[in-house]
Amino acid sequence: MNELFSIEGKRVLMAGGARGIGGGTARYLARQGAQIVTFDIRDDLASQVAKEATEEGPGRVTFRHVDILNPDEITEGVEWAVKELGGLDAMITCHGGPLLSPAEETSLHDWDWQLQVNSRGTGLLCQAVFPHLKEKGGSIVNVAAGGALKDNPIHTASYSASKGAIISYTRTIAYEWAKYNIRCNCVNPVVQTERDTELMAEMSPEDRKEFEGKVRNNIPLGRFGDVQTELAPVFQFLISPAAKFITSQIYGVDGGLLPSR
Repeated sequence: MNELFSIEGKRVLMAGGARGIGGGTARYLARQGAQIVTFDIRDDLASQVAKEATEEGPGRVTFRHVDILNPDEITEGVEWAVKELGGLDAMITCHGGPLLSPAEETSLHDWDWQLQVNSRGTGLLCQAVFPHLKEKGGSIVNVAAGGALKDNPIHTASYSASKGAIISYTRTIAYEWAKYNIRCNCVNPVVQTERDTELMAEMSPEDRKEFEGKVRNNIPLGRFGDVQTELAPVFQFLISPAAKFITSQIYGVDGGLLPSR
């Protein structure tokens, strides 16, 4: 591979590493030779991903239980990860997720969970890694969502708000930390994860046909993306030397669903 795009030996911290975007990305980055520590609360799944990805190599994945709702666990986990990796070059935050409800029915629990996990969790992770990137620079990639920039018909008001906060925060730290050569970018993905596959399998043939029709009509490329072949390579690019002059950007890996801005 062109050295500009190589991440062999890169030391990467990932928040989220059991399933979906996190699990698939950890496997992909390990195949590119990265050294990775993942945080998650689903110990069995995340440990299995770490074991299998390491066995496949040539990179290595190590898992640590970290609850993003617990600020102390974040701080302690980051310190442990940096020691385990022997330093830090990049962080990718793909933890959390949506709790869907009509805007007028969103519960206090759903508001608090999404803001604390998605928004505050991302901020605390960035604060925790800052001292370890300050001297030599590095890359932070935060996963946001297209709903943060565009209305969404599937009851994502509180989720979109939490992701909008991530975009605003990322652009702010990109400006403040540029003097340390810390590059900060967002990715808005539209990909099919294991959970999506499970939900589709539970649909009736009629509902699935309707759902697939909406996907074709709303996404110009007519389908969801694949985590390991279409999303993870974008993460690779953003933490590679090839992206050393890119910061404060939003990358839509969404089949053209939403023009990023």
